Parts: sequence; structure tokens; C-alpha cells
Amino acid sequence: MTSHPAVAAAPIVRDAFDPSHVDFDVFALFLEARRLHRSKTPKRVAKEAKVELDAVLRAARGRNPGSYEFFALCDWIGEEPATFLKKELRHA
Repeated sequence: MTSHPAVAAAPIVRDAFDPSHVDFDVFALFLEARRLHRSKTPKRVAKEAKVELDAVLRAARGRNPGSYEFFALCDWIGEEPATFLKKELRHA
């Protein structure tokens, strides 16, 4: 009998991004705080994160920047995507 490893429920994974699970307002606050702390323009953030400027501007307004862009900006911010789960989806 083969055993299968337990699969943890992870609402945010790169292959199954569900924007309804993300608190984009919190994401925007983190993005803008990091951007200002690092003295970067939105254009510079886009270049460093390798995303379009429009994605940075959408994210900064608390809107979904897109799946790839969300993960790229999480990397740029230096936070795990799970940091931005809506409160009711966070595990204790």
C-alpha cells in the first residue's frame, strides 16, 4: 500500500491563485510602505519586479494587479503571499 503525503490547504499558491482570498487593501499598504521606505518610484518598482507599471499602480490602489504580478510584487516587497490573506481565511 502506498501512502500519499498529506496535502495542506493553502489558499494562495502560484498555480491556483484566487483573488477573492486576497486583501488587496492590505497588500497596497505594504507595497506603498516598502516603496516609500526604499525611495522608489512606481516606475522603478515595476522595473525591479519585472511587471508593467500599470500593475504597480493597480496594486497601489488596492486592486488586483494580476496573478503573476501579485506574486512578483510579493517577492519585491519581501513578504509571503499568505501575509495578504483576508482575515477570515488566515489560520491561527
